[in-house]
Amino acid sequence: MSDLDFGFKIAGLAQEYGVDGYTTPQVMAFALELYEAGILTDQDMPGMPSDNEGRFFWLLEKIVRREGIGDVLANGVYWAAQKIGKGAEAYDHNTIKKHEQIPIKLGTLNPIFYLMWSTGEKINITQIEGQIPQAPFATKEEKEEFVKDWVQVPKEEFKEFVLNWEPRSLPHYPTIEASCELVEWQETMHYIDDATGVCAGLSSFPIKPPYHIHNLPSLISFATGMDIDEAKLWQIANRNRTLIRAINVRRGMRRIDEKPPEDHWRKRFPEMEAKLLDEYYKFKGWNNEGIPTKETLDGLGLDYVGQDLEQRGVYKEKKVKVTKQDSPKSKKAKVAKRDSKNEKSQRKPGTKRDSKK
Repeated sequence: MSDLDFGFKIAGLAQEYGVDGYTTPQVMAFALELYEAGILTDQDMPGMPSDNEGRFFWLLEKIVRREGIGDVLANGVYWAAQKIGKGAEAYDHNTIKKHEQIPIKLGTLNPIFYLMWSTGEKINITQIEGQIPQAPFATKEEKEEFVKDWVQVPKEEFKEFVLNWEPRSLPHYPTIEASCELVEWQETMHYIDDATGVCAGLSSFPIKPPYHIHNLPSLISFATGMDIDEAKLWQIANRNRTLIRAINVRRGMRRIDEKPPEDHWRKRFPEMEAKLLDEYYKFKGWNNEGIPTKETLDGLGLDYVGQDLEQRGVYKEKKVKVTKQDSPKSKKAKVAKRDSKNEKSQRKPGTKRDSKK
């Protein structure tokens, strides 16, 4: 919607109801797209107002009470599309890992943001990004001035990313190796904030925040009595992040899920995107399906997690192959089929069925 006032009202009411004011309006917009396309009809939406704003408020009431079509939409865009069928899957053009994302469409592929969008466990780019500029500075003097007091970087080499960044260098800048390191730094800071309760606005999200990897270890040590240095804090954050990845893997997440929507960037580079994932997985100590290896888990003191994944047959399963010729719809069909199989095969005999969103 272009009306800012209306946007604030619908988002605010959604939060008052206890549903996410960020993703719920996207679910409602999805429903209206289906209605306009004739996939959902007046029979599915009896009594819906004719004006646009009224429709959003009407849908919100249905969703929070799980009444009629609201019962289906309350599951989110991905699952609603699967339930509705009739081509609804083609309108699911803004989800990653079955979850709604920021509704923005960009120009040329950015390797750093491609990795963050694809591999992040939090399913929200604002809880992954931070710390680095999102566009190059115009002049050499501006670059040098910026890095002069950029003390937050974990390694001095990271300053070279800004100093050597030129306009129109995407998607080939930075290098894949540098992209992997920059992504890990940004994400690690968010996991540290999560563990400590520090506001992301003071640490992981903004550029040049007051709290960073160099002073947080001392603050945590003073507050807890623990003896933590930078390397130990980084390891703790990596352990937390890897454990969450393992949980999602256990629930069925695989490489095929780690891909932004087809139209997220106007210019896409499939071979480069595949290489980015390959190298980032290696960098993190995961196999080619994005599953933490037993060696990685053992090294983080998570050997019991590796044993669990092994008992569930996760390391032995066959990969889901997606060819370049697959349409978005056929890809979603493969994922849905895979999800159904994983749900059955990854449960231990005699255990209760895991609940789903």
